[in-house]
Amino acid sequence: MNGLFLLAALLLCLAALGFVLYPLLREPQRDEGESRREVNLRVHRDRVRELSQDLATGTLTQAQYEIALADLERELLDSGAIAPDQPRLESTGARRVAGAAAFVSLAVLPFMALGIYLSVGHAKEVFATQLPPGDMAAAAQPPAATEAQLQREFERLSQQLQGRLAQQPDDLDSWVLLGRTLVFLDDLEAAERAYQEAMLHGGDRDPDLLTRYADVMAERLGTLVGEPQMLIEQALAIDPEHVQGLWLAGSLAYAQADFAGARAHWERLLLQLPQDSPEADVIRNNLLQVGVDRDG
Repeated sequence: MNGLFLLAALLLCLAALGFVLYPLLREPQRDEGESRREVNLRVHRDRVRELSQDLATGTLTQAQYEIALADLERELLDSGAIAPDQPRLESTGARRVAGAAAFVSLAVLPFMALGIYLSVGHAKEVFATQLPPGDMAAAAQPPAATEAQLQREFERLSQQLQGRLAQQPDDLDSWVLLGRTLVFLDDLEAAERAYQEAMLHGGDRDPDLLTRYADVMAERLGTLVGEPQMLIEQALAIDPEHVQGLWLAGSLAYAQADFAGARAHWERLLLQLPQDSPEADVIRNNLLQVGVDRDG
């Protein structure tokens, strides 16, 4: 399980809930203005002051003043206006609702988010067991195809290429690819025919293709002498430093006991190869063998 992802998701949920719960749980701000009790008391005092003024000016007699004052006091007592301010029932109920909403949000929302993610998100990737780096690289690589699977795949490719070439017989690249495919299928005669067709469509100007054709023909004939030799010479005439051409030319000279020619080709070849490569080691061994055979 990807613990880092889950921790980050939890923190984001808590942060989001904080914006929701803070207004719900915050104490309501008290009205900075005057309360109802203070207003009523001030009104009562004003009315009492007016009665006192009327009494002083003679507008009211003492008896009338006392009766009017008693009425004011009774009016205030009956209305409850001089009782201490009490919190409204609506406010208390609203705070209870807000508290319940806050609790439900805190308890339910994270699980709702997780359930939605499991339904529509990339849960398999998140909850998949994380493998060590080496195992992850190995798991990412598809299993190697078996020889039978490769055989079927190359047969299918060969059929597709032949169908294409039936429609486009001058397609050089398709002839070359068909020849290589037939070599893999060990059908050397058919591969030679494909390379021969490639020669007719411009392949005779490509030293890579010439040496590949020579190699296939030599494998079928069992020798580099004859037509393979002509193809090798043609390739080296186009590119005197061609690696495969020098390799085959040296092998041909060595097979014909032309040790000086073999040494000349392989020494030129050695200059073209990375000195620490396995191919360079093979050529150095060949040169040592040439010296032994020449001296012998």
